[in-house]
Amino acid sequence: MADLTIRGLPDALHRYLKQSAEAHHRSVNRETIALIERAMASSLESKPRLSAAEVMTMAKPFASLPVQDSRAADDLLGYDADGLPQ
Repeated sequence: MADLTIRGLPDALHRYLKQSAEAHHRSVNRETIALIERAMASSLESKPRLSAAEVMTMAKPFASLPVQDSRAADDLLGYDADGLPQ
C-alpha cells in the first residue's frame, strides 16, 4: 500500500475528519480513506457508460449534416504515411 501525506490541511477540515472518525469509530486515517473511497464510488456511478448502439443513435442526426470540409480524415488529423502524428 502507498502512503499519502497531506500538507496544509485546513483546521476546520481536520476537525471535521476527527469528529467524523470518532462518530464512525475509526482512526482519522481510516476515515479519510473511507471518504475518498465513497467519493470515488459515487463518481464512477454518476457516469453511466453508453453502449455502442446508444452512441450510434446519438450520432445519427449528425450523419445528415452537409460536409463542410472536403479533406480526408488523415489530412485533418495530420498523420503521415506511417500513421504517426505530423
